Amino acid sequence: MFKIRTSKYRHVYCDAPKMEACHTGFRLSTVTGDQQYVKASSKYFAVALFGGGGLVYVGRHDRPGRFVNGHTPILQGHKGSVLDFEWNPFDDSMLATASEDTTIKIWSIPEEWEPFDKSGKSKKGTDISESMVDLVGHMKKVNLLRYHPSASNVLASTSSDNTVKVWDVEAGQEMSTFEGMQDLCQDLVWDYKGDNYATSCRDKAVRFVDARAAKVSNKIAQAHDGI
Repeated sequence: MFKIRTSKYRHVYCDAPKMEACHTGFRLSTVTGDQQYVKASSKYFAVALFGGGGLVYVGRHDRPGRFVNGHTPILQGHKGSVLDFEWNPFDDSMLATASEDTTIKIWSIPEEWEPFDKSGKSKKGTDISESMVDLVGHMKKVNLLRYHPSASNVLASTSSDNTVKVWDVEAGQEMSTFEGMQDLCQDLVWDYKGDNYATSCRDKAVRFVDARAAKVSNKIAQAHDGI
């Protein structure tokens, strides 16, 4: 006899979070692209805000509250909009930001960083405006950032100049530059050891690149029919 199996999850539901447990009040950046719009470490999260100077809000997971423009402290220092950011997997307080101004900045979030008090009210504080390191080398806007999975302070970046650069963050210098793409890179991911990275490109090709040599080790010429 045919019998329809009843799902064990049909009556499972979630309670809507209470307002006092939420981060609210942001006017988020309107810049669009292939980047992720929010990223987090185990302690902080970051979102790009609307406005000039590459504004970024860095919040603590354990301190929700309502953002007040002009009062709540933020991170700013770029001359253009921030397009992507990335937390260092070996340092929960180190944030890299990529901008339309062609630069990458490395920031250290201080231990006493506290945009909201325990009751969720905005605390007046000093903005973070001085970066630890500036990485300069791309000729056009920097679109994506990806930290190395196993080597501390190694960062990959993609740009509208159709290159991928690998940086030594501690030294503030580029380690290699891959120039083998004919169009915009739409994503980049490291392998689990960090010897190679893969790129997807608007030319519909997926390339596997030796990170040290900056040369293609393998390629899927037509990964998808669409973009």
